[in-house]
Amino acid sequence: MRNGSSDHSPPLDTMTIPCITMVGTRPIFYLVPVTKALSNAVATGQYPEAKTTVVKCVTSLGHNRRISEGMETLEYRRVAFERFLAFKALAKEHW
Repeated sequence: MRNGSSDHSPPLDTMTIPCITMVGTRPIFYLVPVTKALSNAVATGQYPEAKTTVVKCVTSLGHNRRISEGMETLEYRRVAFERFLAFKALAKEHW
């Protein structure tokens, strides 16, 4: 695990990686903490000793709405765009 773009940067003990996945047209936001131990376990094909807790944020319009609704709904686009902007600022703090 390296910090920055230079190959000569010292390895970090931990780094939180911001991620976005799309399910259809619906974004799901994640903050994934990656430690040296987790990186080494993955690199060597082993199970990590410590549990990794990932923060997940699912964009929805409430429990009365269909789960399949996405960007085709104007209200959903507004909420998703607000989340994208908030996540962009949050991601900058971690990257």
